[in-house]
Amino acid sequence: MITVLFSTLDGADSLPATLLSLTNLDEPPGGWKLVVVDNGSTDGTPEILRSFSKWLPLTCLEEPIRGKNRALNRALAEVEGDLVVLVDDDIIAEPGWLRAWRGVADRLSEFDIFGGRILPHWGTQPERWLLEEVPVGPVYALTDPAWQEGPIRAGCVWGPNMAVRRRVFDAGHRFDESIGPNGTAVYAMGSETEFTLRMERQGFRCCHSPAPVVRHQIPASTMTKDWVLRRAFRFGRGERLQQLAATGTRDALLWGYPRWMVRRLAEEYLRLARAWLMDTAAERFWVRWEINRLRGALAAHRGPAPARPVVGSEAATVQRDHSHL
Repeated sequence: MITVLFSTLDGADSLPATLLSLTNLDEPPGGWKLVVVDNGSTDGTPEILRSFSKWLPLTCLEEPIRGKNRALNRALAEVEGDLVVLVDDDIIAEPGWLRAWRGVADRLSEFDIFGGRILPHWGTQPERWLLEEVPVGPVYALTDPAWQEGPIRAGCVWGPNMAVRRRVFDAGHRFDESIGPNGTAVYAMGSETEFTLRMERQGFRCCHSPAPVVRHQIPASTMTKDWVLRRAFRFGRGERLQQLAATGTRDALLWGYPRWMVRRLAEEYLRLARAWLMDTAAERFWVRWEINRLRGALAAHRGPAPARPVVGSEAATVQRDHSHL
């Protein structure tokens, strides 16, 4: 049996399409159940979930304290079967999705954690800069079409379409509740990634398969340069927190920050100035991504309260970022 699991917070815009796709699934051998945790929604999410309960094998839970990983841990007590498939509340599953997961789990018995294929479901036609300049993996959790079935780094297993054998959770492992979406704008990204990296260090093996396919809903509001650069800040902060949790740091410090990171940030500002002089828009955007990623990484050294990322207009970013260190 397969348990499909996700949490949702104010997901009314994306939930109907997600749940509708689940009503059209081909039944996998052994059957399946769906566990959804409402993580303190204030919109119409509870009503939407109730409206789909007549068509889905749905168990609804509530976790009022916001935090995606807290909600996932709350739901693990409801898991049945040998395979837990984790998704987000904004995916659209292909009809054969769960049957594909069943086949992957049965065929690749030497692996414990799996990543499936994630395609985009664009809210509007993407502009050229987005397709050519944006790293769609960390930004939109889209997998590389070139990835074949086989072993993969744990950091390449992503939340919109992943599976974990139940035995991993039965061994007592849980999601880190200090990281991931928590209802604030500048949370540290990487809720599932922290888990998969930690499990890899424990000896569990990770695998990718392009057979289980979902499409990730990408609203038009997230297809702007400012949104992408805010994402870079969260990505950098989460990435650095994971590094610190795994290995700690003995870096030499400058103004309380790792010296090499301060140096890298200064180098990126010089690159940005050169890109402005040469009027290379693509280079400017990529450097701004790196600056915001580094700023997020520096924020990981400030304690639990994240710093606000500065991402406004390009000119404003150049003028203000030094004072915001």
